[in-house]
Amino acid sequence: MAVVQAGQRPDGFAFDIGFLMNICIITSSYPARTDDIVQAPFLIDFIGGLKRRGHHVFVFTQDRPETKEEFLEGVHVKWFSWMSSKRPLVRLNPINPLDLFLIGSLIHSGQAQLLPFVKENKIEVCLALWVLPGGYFANHTYRKTGIPYSVWALGSDIYRYGRTPLLSRIMKRVIQDARGVFGDGFDLSKRVEERFGRPCSFLATTRTISSVLPLQREDTPLQRPMMTPAGQGEATGTAYRFLFVGRLEKVKGIDVLLDSMSLLSAEGLNVHLTVVGKGGMEEWAKNFVLQKGLERKVSMVGTLSDPELALLYASADCVVIPSRSESIPLVFSEAIRFDKELIVTDVGDMGMLGRSYGAAGVVPTEDAVALKEMMKEKVKLEGRDRPREGMEKREELKRLFNIETSVERFLADYE
Repeated sequence: MAVVQAGQRPDGFAFDIGFLMNICIITSSYPARTDDIVQAPFLIDFIGGLKRRGHHVFVFTQDRPETKEEFLEGVHVKWFSWMSSKRPLVRLNPINPLDLFLIGSLIHSGQAQLLPFVKENKIEVCLALWVLPGGYFANHTYRKTGIPYSVWALGSDIYRYGRTPLLSRIMKRVIQDARGVFGDGFDLSKRVEERFGRPCSFLATTRTISSVLPLQREDTPLQRPMMTPAGQGEATGTAYRFLFVGRLEKVKGIDVLLDSMSLLSAEGLNVHLTVVGKGGMEEWAKNFVLQKGLERKVSMVGTLSDPELALLYASADCVVIPSRSESIPLVFSEAIRFDKELIVTDVGDMGMLGRSYGAAGVVPTEDAVALKEMMKEKVKLEGRDRPREGMEKREELKRLFNIETSVERFLADYE
């Protein structure tokens, strides 16, 4: 390990670097390209934080049947070979004989190819995302070489596999042997502690979206919000802009949100919703918009590049997360960083964060009427300044969801 005295964070604050390390990130969710937002896009910012501190980063992940690029300068990616599948790993069912064969191939190939990789690149620390299968690979290597590792739980690994006796025993060994244990949610961290008897710290999965200068509101045809009696059409002025970013799946609650938009339209409220994302409910959503006559109220734009998404965040008034099940989605932290109003459902950690930090209006899940009323409340409050206490809590939340905070917490176990 080399030693460096100090460095500079992008926000201007100094940090101690200490020992510079060769760090191997073991993950099943590494983006194949810069536009691959299906995997774990926050990893790009996290790796950037490690590199800014002078560490050398390597990535070990399974091969996938798609175009792949080593798009991060100085980061070597090992796409290890196995009997790959076009389906995501989380959708492989061990009860299915073919899927079980694929899982066995993944485990055997991963642990066999990681050992020479860490030796060849003189790896000193591993970070496993997630407990399975990454943590299993890291633990196997630790027991063979003594290389310490940390493990970062996503949620599906704990909630889905944690109740299976055999997998639970494996996960307990992985977690017990780890130098550091993290979860990407507060409730998740608590569950890890209760189930596996190890302290587990919250580590935010967040990223920074940058773009050119935000759009000026007068550059677009949408109108500012006004209340009009039902049936009298829209008033003139700029529409209040709601934004949804996420997969168009039932679990994300896009159907509930569109129901709420239909109710708002019936009341004559001058609002507009932009829907960013694709998924299994895309055709249903488009048909719903047509059937309810919401073409002028709802825009469905599919997936966007980061600069395009940043422009939408910048020009939106309020971000809505109507999920049926969630921990802390990336869109939550992205909205906070853009200092946007938020409406969230009371699932996972979102309700707690919304209330504790005054960061969001909180509504019950699957309740289109309650969501509609909260959206109406946000429109009524448009233009009012947040109280000083609310602004201070927002700043505290921004620090919590700063990727630099996550990087520093991970490194603290190796100082």
